[in-house]
Amino acid sequence: MVPKQRPRASKSWAYAYQLNPPQPEPRFANVKMLLRRARLAAQRNGRLWTGQIVMESHITHILVVTDAPDEVRAVDRAIDAELNRLKMGFAITGPARVSLPRLTPGRRVPKRPARSVARSRIP
Repeated sequence: MVPKQRPRASKSWAYAYQLNPPQPEPRFANVKMLLRRARLAAQRNGRLWTGQIVMESHITHILVVTDAPDEVRAVDRAIDAELNRLKMGFAITGPARVSLPRLTPGRRVPKRPARSVARSRIP
């Protein structure tokens, strides 16, 4: 039996929450849960949505990749609400188009250095 493949989105977009100053990882428990639930809901609906927390020494990012950046999503509102509840100052970048490799079942993507979607300058 051949596994069903989800239709490939023709466009992918990335945007980021930028949190300054950086925050300790334990503060992100609820945000991680929101990201996981949003990814699973998108998969069930055949959509692309994934989020990742990236902690750096001067700033923390929550990077999101989606196939529908203009769609107002409940998860974005929930992330905003959680960050506000935690009194974390943040900014959101606008969506930028990204190119994702096509994957064939059973094949791996070659390892390449990660590209930065958005750059932040900290004074």
